[in-house]
Amino acid sequence: MRAFHQTMSNATTIDLRLKSVFDLTDKELQERLRPTYEAMKKEKFAKGGYITYYDPSVCPTTSHAVHEYADRKDLMWMDDKYQEHFIKTL
Repeated sequence: MRAFHQTMSNATTIDLRLKSVFDLTDKELQERLRPTYEAMKKEKFAKGGYITYYDPSVCPTTSHAVHEYADRKDLMWMDDKYQEHFIKTL
């Protein structure tokens, strides 16, 4: 019994599901969402699709976005008519 209690009270092992999302740090929230994100990405790639996101390290403006496919990442630019234009493969 004592070993079980000591294991459960270990401060380094925190079950993030027990904390409200509003109480999580950015890193904790990222870790909590990681399994869902990975499953979504795997499903999307299996269907030949892609995910889109903004990455400030490669996107020069907020009009740019990354399209990530299973085998590559493309930098895209969206004009004022919401038409996407290929810039380059990253």
